[in-house]
Amino acid sequence: TAIFPLAVPSIASPGAMLAAVLLTKNSQYSLWEQTQTAAMMLSVLLIVLILLLAASWIHRIIGNSGASIISRVMGLILSSVAVSSVLAGIKEYFGL
Repeated sequence: TAIFPLAVPSIASPGAMLAAVLLTKNSQYSLWEQTQTAAMMLSVLLIVLILLLAASWIHRIIGNSGASIISRVMGLILSSVAVSSVLAGIKEYFGL
């Protein structure tokens, strides 16, 4: 079977990288604020690491049908966010 690294683009997406760059701008944010941003990023990465390490255990609990349901619900959420984003772009472009 093939393995697709779906979690990695979600963790280090272009939006996340842009947010990290913008929130650590030296001319706008103090060293303390940049330290807080780095601490939050590290805590999110720690939570993601824990969840990724616990994935097989969670899969054993919810089973294949539970994983399928969660996958479908997440796909529905993703598609609704995409449609919302497209509609907002159309609304802004045409000034509606």
